[in-house]
Amino acid sequence: MSPDHALHHLDFDFVDTLSAQPVAGGRMVTGLAGTPGRPTLLWVPGAFHGAWCYAHYLRFFAARGVACAALDLPGHGGLPQTADFARTTVADLAACVMAACDRLCGPVIVAGHSMGALPALLCAAGRPVAGVVLMAPSPPANLAGARALPAVPAGLPVAPPNLLEIGLRFLAEPGMPDEAARVARRLCAESPEVINDRYRLRVPVDPARIQAPGLCLEAGQDTPERHPPGQDRAVAALFGFDYLLLPGQPHCMMYARGWQQSAQAILDWTLHL
Repeated sequence: MSPDHALHHLDFDFVDTLSAQPVAGGRMVTGLAGTPGRPTLLWVPGAFHGAWCYAHYLRFFAARGVACAALDLPGHGGLPQTADFARTTVADLAACVMAACDRLCGPVIVAGHSMGALPALLCAAGRPVAGVVLMAPSPPANLAGARALPAVPAGLPVAPPNLLEIGLRFLAEPGMPDEAARVARRLCAESPEVINDRYRLRVPVDPARIQAPGLCLEAGQDTPERHPPGQDRAVAALFGFDYLLLPGQPHCMMYARGWQQSAQAILDWTLHL
């Protein structure tokens, strides 16, 4: 097996072949058309990531007749980071998600990974979405027992994780720098306000404002300092969402080795809406 073939799960180039349109300071990448009448999945990336991280999902769901779109949030995915990028908040990102939701035709399932779960939830609280999918979600501020983390310095963008952190946190495959490097080439700096909104638990989401069904996926190989035991299940319970543990999956379940397991779980859930 060639090294390139072995790393095929970290080849994100497919997303670069898709059409894109500007939306509220960000960019929405659209995949192939799906079956008429079925909801469109709107993928929201987490911190440091862009639409590229959903390249596999975009191809997977299109092949099964499910329309998808993925977001480059403002300053992410290769978009320029303006002078005020370091003041960007989760609420600002949610405005982009809501604008993208408004742009799509028909019902929308909003899906967020990690930090991206917070703007996805805010969108679901402000728009009549058809469903919500959370993957290894950051907890909202009103989650009982949620654990705050040390703040990062304000004022300057936060550099993305180094290769060791990528291997440990994102892929659950430490000691494989070639794989981590494939991810690192796509990551971008993040706003410290976005990081601190998550770390300092500054984003509450009222469950009463979300009327849609939901699914919360927990990555069994996630890092316990950010996802302590029981936290993801508690997020699901707070919003009355279905919950599923994927024991072998790392934090970045949408592109790490074995990503098909999470994609299939989401597909199965959407088919029962």
